[in-house]
Amino acid sequence: MLGTFGLFWTGSFAQQVPNAGELCLFVFAATAAFAVGYALTIRRPVRPVVATARNTRAQDSRRVRQLVVAGGIYYIVLGVALLGEYGATSPGSIWASIQDPAQAYANKFTVYQAQQDTGRTNAAIQVLTLLGVLGTVLVPVLVIHWRRLTTGVRLVGIAGIGTYSLFFLYIGTLKGLGDFVLMTAGGLLIASSVGWDRTRQRTRRRRATVMVAVGAALFCGYMVNSQADRVVWFGTQDRVQASPVVERMVGPHLANGVAAVVHYPTHGYLGLAYNLDTPFSWSHGMGSTPAVASYASQYLGVDSDRYPTYLQRTEERTGWPAGLYWATIYPWLASDLTFPGAILFMVFLGWFFARTWRESVVSKRLLPTLIFVQLVLLVGYIPANNQLGMSRPGMIGFVTLLVLYLAVATPRRPGGAFVREALASTSSHSHHTTTTNQMSR
Repeated sequence: MLGTFGLFWTGSFAQQVPNAGELCLFVFAATAAFAVGYALTIRRPVRPVVATARNTRAQDSRRVRQLVVAGGIYYIVLGVALLGEYGATSPGSIWASIQDPAQAYANKFTVYQAQQDTGRTNAAIQVLTLLGVLGTVLVPVLVIHWRRLTTGVRLVGIAGIGTYSLFFLYIGTLKGLGDFVLMTAGGLLIASSVGWDRTRQRTRRRRATVMVAVGAALFCGYMVNSQADRVVWFGTQDRVQASPVVERMVGPHLANGVAAVVHYPTHGYLGLAYNLDTPFSWSHGMGSTPAVASYASQYLGVDSDRYPTYLQRTEERTGWPAGLYWATIYPWLASDLTFPGAILFMVFLGWFFARTWRESVVSKRLLPTLIFVQLVLLVGYIPANNQLGMSRPGMIGFVTLLVLYLAVATPRRPGGAFVREALASTSSHSHHTTTTNQMSR
């Protein structure tokens, strides 16, 4: 969280910050609030977890396989539907777009505009949107339980990830690929932290670190090439300002790509600086979660322009484009919570992040694991936006997980005990009992 902020000050946008002191104070306060919430939770004693019976473990193993298959099929169907919606007609057309990511990126906005102008909808995508919770399952379950899965189940999961990734490659967009990298990292973090053999844990963590590093390197390599093409296509060389040293090493084209990659996760702090100088005006729940605002506008007839967000009002005041450039997660939250309220929210986020992490490692239950990986996405996108509230499938998936989590946590409610039995656990190979001392090690 502070790494991207430090990197921001090395770029050209740092010179445009109108309120450096206020910006630093806010970012440090928000990050400290997250750390406080995390520390208060992670230091609490851990309740013992009793080993899972053999027959229950067998049922859980079967459930894991079913979840991977369901998630894989979901991503396959969704990827195919999106490819068709965005104009893919053959493998040749997909390959042509992949070879020219800048053109592909520009073409997707043509599809956006056509959808808005004609009001066109896709029934299959609408149904899949409501099943967004399946999109939260595949990657973490596949990663954590890889060794327990049959070859066929693994292939279904990989096919789902590949098909959905193919769609993002087709439209020249990085978002879906970055999501998979972050979710894989979250799953590997959990997988490498379970077990009681410290030597084995260290080996798993080294292996997980290597896997994440390789995945991140491949993603960054594609990102450099894609961003370099975008710089040429959109004529933004003056904005990214490639380093002369890097340019001498790799040439002007790739140097622009490297500069754009550095600019990509950091420029939102300039947008945040502008937003901090914009007066507060409550957006009536329409500002912090764009997916909710889109539903309210489409189905309830709410005119969202009556309740402009921080980002929209800052664009009117400064010209910083709300829909094109980032401004970090904080103005989204502040549109409904105020900036002091956004800092308090970070305390809660740190608390919940630590809670789901502990439950994922200690109890190995499914729901905390899935929620923790989703929170990894949220934290990873803090320099950009409120990622879990940006898209309808993402928001629906996360809200579904939260509802199920609360139902499991409160078995006295009608149906709570059934949900606890059906969804609470994914399996444990260990016959030991987790103790506070074991967790502290």
